[in-house]
Amino acid sequence: MLRSVGEFLHRSESDSLRLSVLVREFSGIVNTKEFPCIYSRVPFVSEEIYFGLLDADNAEESAVTRLRELCSLIRRQPDAVAALFLDSAEQRSLQDDLRLASGIVQAVMRANAEDDPYSTLSQPDDPEWMLSLEGVGLFLNFSSPAYQARRSRHVGSAFTVIAQARESFDRLGRSSDKSRAEIRRRLAEYDSVPPHPALARYGDPEAREALQYFLGDDMNYYDPTGACLRA
Repeated sequence: MLRSVGEFLHRSESDSLRLSVLVREFSGIVNTKEFPCIYSRVPFVSEEIYFGLLDADNAEESAVTRLRELCSLIRRQPDAVAALFLDSAEQRSLQDDLRLASGIVQAVMRANAEDDPYSTLSQPDDPEWMLSLEGVGLFLNFSSPAYQARRSRHVGSAFTVIAQARESFDRLGRSSDKSRAEIRRRLAEYDSVPPHPALARYGDPEAREALQYFLGDDMNYYDPTGACLRA
């Protein structure tokens, strides 16, 4: 079950001590002036950010369950954001987390296809493709403690999925050229590698949405859908 920011940042008690620890850790990184995304503090202020744990033994299916909860929230709060943490004691590499990210994306794609077997949605090699679930277009950001150079994708000690509606980027000027340029300037200062070339505008004929989900710690491209052609 997803829980609100107020439940963890403004109250002393919690049903899950581990989740509370991860939420505070995440907030201490993302909810700051230093973090490169100039909008990262917005859902904390509006209390539209929600948190949940992924089952370490069944992370892909639990991610689909949590994302379905997020889709329900998005229908009432279009700019709702979810941060989902993998509570795992094992040591994980960046490649381990890439495999998990790919498994989650493909599990969502399968769930969406099962929900609507007659869907005519575009495929990941189409520049206008987006990940969909229950009629909601989603954008996923996968972060990992195994990142070193790309510090902006290191948001705590747990593998983390940050999810929100794709359309939320187009509201309030979040996808404007000015905003994008400022975020890339801040990324260049925050990370020890340049902003990844996959970070392009949605719908650009040379871009592919899925390539933005899991960025390399270098400039390599990674495709979590297993079906996206590199632009």
